[in-house]
Amino acid sequence: MKVGIIGGGAAGIMSALFACKGKNEVTVIEHNDKLLKKILSTGNGKCNFTNTRMEAANFHNNYKVIEFTDRFGRFDTIKFFNSIGVVEYIRDGYVYPASEQAASIRNALLMELNRYDADILLNTYVKDIKFSEKGFFVDVCDTQKKISKLYFDKLIVATGLKAAPKLGSDGSFLPVLDKLNIKYRPPLPALCGIKLDDKLFFKMTSGVRAKCEISVYCDNKKIAGDFGELQFADSGISGIPTFQVSRYVSKLLYERKSVIVRLDMFSHIGDIEKILNSRKNIPSFITIEDIGNGLINSKLWLGILEAAKISPEIKIKKIDKKSFDRLVLLCKKLDFKVKASGDFDKAQVCTGGIPLKDVDENLMYKSIKNLYFAGEILDVDGICGGYNLQWAWTSGYIAGNGL
Repeated sequence: MKVGIIGGGAAGIMSALFACKGKNEVTVIEHNDKLLKKILSTGNGKCNFTNTRMEAANFHNNYKVIEFTDRFGRFDTIKFFNSIGVVEYIRDGYVYPASEQAASIRNALLMELNRYDADILLNTYVKDIKFSEKGFFVDVCDTQKKISKLYFDKLIVATGLKAAPKLGSDGSFLPVLDKLNIKYRPPLPALCGIKLDDKLFFKMTSGVRAKCEISVYCDNKKIAGDFGELQFADSGISGIPTFQVSRYVSKLLYERKSVIVRLDMFSHIGDIEKILNSRKNIPSFITIEDIGNGLINSKLWLGILEAAKISPEIKIKKIDKKSFDRLVLLCKKLDFKVKASGDFDKAQVCTGGIPLKDVDENLMYKSIKNLYFAGEILDVDGICGGYNLQWAWTSGYIAGNGL
């Protein structure tokens, strides 16, 4: 049986390996100049390839995902990589290759793929797909714009969406889905930074890293939140807590909603009003700027004072109750209007894609027989921590094994 796999990323290569194990005639079509290009950048080059903690909350309460990860989950993934020579290293549930090199994962997959007689077409774009009861007729184009026609009995699509287009997921396959009348939710950036309004504050705090509770609000309702180390930049914020809530920001902005990001810089310390009042009595503290010393990053403290319209040079004894109350409020509720979510080129994944309700238990599209999907092109996105790669391994295994 001839099997075509469109996309040579994590999900595509996993699909190819298990399709090959089924003794199929496999062709991988990849528009990059090499396979598994994107995986080299995962986990800051260390490749956090799964996580020992796996539940629906890790996929934004998408309970349907767990039905698939129950069939090929994190321990199946670890066992699989052990079988191709990768030893795992686990830290707080995060699973890495013991080498702590993403290249180790890529090399292991490619060495395993080399055991099979798969045909690899690089620098090749899919331009059109026609299907009938006989199978699929695929028009592909090389870098010289030469069109060739390929035939397959079954197809697996693992192209990704639009996250990190320089690494391959550039959305170029979406027009083919449109021609096939396949419906998908709009791809939006996720696991990315957030651009916020207030140029002066972010100019003052750019380069700072600090622990913080972040919340996303719309119409005075809290939509999402997280806690951890934020990174401040000229245009807004990034860091893992920002990444975790960014998909909600992207969706709300797509719906043309007004979105507020609230920062609580002291949630991990305690009652900030009591703390600030007690610090007023430290004999060596003269100005309101002094109160922040040893409590919070100095740039952040100056930024908060600016937001509260309080001069850092004002004497502690001379600050009025109204100004002090305003400072206390902003320490816990520092609100910024969202200007934009991060760009696709800096997003790690996308939210959006083909809904899981439109595919069967083997990830075959219900309306087109023998057409399967795997990876990010399906509407599944997880939080940071190896969950999106686990979805690639899970969906790749199920699609490739279920032909």
